[in-house]
Amino acid sequence: MKIRAWLLLALGLLLTRPATLLAADEGDRTTSSSKPRPFKVTFYPILVHAPIFGAAVDLPTIPGGGGGEAGDQSGTTDFSLNSALMTGVSVEADRWFAEFDALWAAVSAEHSTPRVSVDSDLYFYKGRGGVRLFDGLSATAGFRRVTLGLHASLALPTGAVIDGAVKPGVLDPLIGVDWRGSLGDDWSLDADFEGGGFGVGADIDLGGDIYADWQFASHFALRLGYTLVHFRLTVDNVNIGSFQRTLVATQTLHGPVLGFGIVF
Repeated sequence: MKIRAWLLLALGLLLTRPATLLAADEGDRTTSSSKPRPFKVTFYPILVHAPIFGAAVDLPTIPGGGGGEAGDQSGTTDFSLNSALMTGVSVEADRWFAEFDALWAAVSAEHSTPRVSVDSDLYFYKGRGGVRLFDGLSATAGFRRVTLGLHASLALPTGAVIDGAVKPGVLDPLIGVDWRGSLGDDWSLDADFEGGGFGVGADIDLGGDIYADWQFASHFALRLGYTLVHFRLTVDNVNIGSFQRTLVATQTLHGPVLGFGIVF
């Protein structure tokens, strides 16, 4: 009888232990999912950007010789591979995040028929903040400061060449969405899209990024990604030859990004 009692007790323990482990595991997962995300600051001292650059420029009616006019002219460049440098800092908490980054690019592109050439010295400064709505999705708001040193030239069918140079600076409000999540213990993914301008600065200002960060050491991370910026800007009173006219420039930069971050 004693042996039978011990056997029944052992069988009962074997049957109840898996259920106990499963319940404990569920409790751990619930605690983990409800645990607030740790506060983290990441500084990206240098990010190498290889943008593919293309542009369109519209030059308005230009008076021609002999009382004639050249008419409204426009041209679009081919896409050209350039290089640029970025830097940035990111602050993340449980329910919110804030970021600031800067991009400098000296880019150029041209097209042979008709002959269009665009040289740009671009400076982008972007700041944004986000509030998490649910899971990894956040609503964002921010700004982008665009400083554009632009020289554009266009060969007319008559053989004449008209060009214009301008260096405007505009501040664009931005709104957008951001999603970020974990891909394992060491990998994280961040994707975002913003739109703005609204005629306050640029006519249109669109941008998007996707980044994968590999934290290979406690204070160091490798960043891989792809970024895109597209904007259209109207500038009044541009000197085109000996005349002042309005110039409309549309530019697009997109390409891969590679760099590293310091995590605090």
